Amino acid sequence: MARSKLQKINSVLLFSFLVIIGLYYGAAFLIPLTFGVFFTTLMIPICNFLENKLNLGRIIASFLSTFILFILIGGLFFLLFSQLNLFINDLLERKGDVFGFVDTVRQQIVDSTGFTLKQQNEMFNERLYGMLKQAQTHLSNVFSEFINILVSFLLTLIYVFLFLINRKKFHSFLMKYVSEEKKQNTKQILDKAKNVANRYLWGRIQVMFVLGIMYAITFLAYDLEYTALLLIFGVLITIIPYIGPFLSGLLPILFMLVMSQNSTEILSFTILIIIIQLIESYVLEPLLIGSEVKQSPLFIIIAIVLGGAIWGFAGLVLFVPLFGVMKIIFDHTPELKPAGFLIGYEESGAKLEFLSHWKNKIMGRGKRNEGRES
Repeated sequence: MARSKLQKINSVLLFSFLVIIGLYYGAAFLIPLTFGVFFTTLMIPICNFLENKLNLGRIIASFLSTFILFILIGGLFFLLFSQLNLFINDLLERKGDVFGFVDTVRQQIVDSTGFTLKQQNEMFNERLYGMLKQAQTHLSNVFSEFINILVSFLLTLIYVFLFLINRKKFHSFLMKYVSEEKKQNTKQILDKAKNVANRYLWGRIQVMFVLGIMYAITFLAYDLEYTALLLIFGVLITIIPYIGPFLSGLLPILFMLVMSQNSTEILSFTILIIIIQLIESYVLEPLLIGSEVKQSPLFIIIAIVLGGAIWGFAGLVLFVPLFGVMKIIFDHTPELKPAGFLIGYEESGAKLEFLSHWKNKIMGRGKRNEGRES
């Protein structure tokens, strides 16, 4: 008995190890494919609307849905890079101020240490040569990484288009491999997995939208420089749970520390950003996302760390909803139910009931939920 349990544990550990190895070495193929699956679940309602309400053919509806996705994502990144370009050009225009500051520092070094300007120039030239070599290497890496991202993005769009066209065929294909008595359970797993992916992404988009409005009002009220760049970056980075919202709030505070000379203004701005962060964490996330991806904070952090280690930035984004899909599979598999319980988050207390009540009230889902239960 003990030996069989040990063999079972060893099998699970070996399988987990092989899965991680496969995910790591198959990243170039799996990342665009996984993004394609999740974006497909997001675009299915739009595709269904075009097919059923506007009576468009499946191919045309799938193409238009994919094109809408391309415009939205491509437009966001175009705005981000255009604002980043303006920021870099502005820094280059201010290089006189930077050089003036450097000259002042160098003169202070001469006055305090006796380290002459000639000696500083010799040391600076040596360091500059090394820095230029490193910069050349980094630039070539950035260029190759940009090409990889562009290819992955195009592959993702192709996958979305093809998945939308063949979405019913994939469903039928999976059902053909299931025995008759397990078809109902399999259908529930597929429907719930699709809903979790769809609602997680849609909920995250809603959080990003509301957060962007709050940031925009705050940045404009304080007349913060590079508002558009900070706003777009702050909204996009929040797609990474926990880490993203923290970075989206930290960067504007650092900019305010550099740009402003008024300590009262800096303090009040920092307090407002912290309040926005608290609203995002304790109101928006539970209201719009929390009930859709019922994972414990511990396993969300594990998903983020593991995803970042295996797939880099893409893993930071994808592994949380992937863990949500895994939890659904675990919950509907008797042997794996304990693992689903471990990953899950127990909803208790008046706080979550209060948020659920207002979520249903705001989104008009109260009556529909009652109809589903009856």
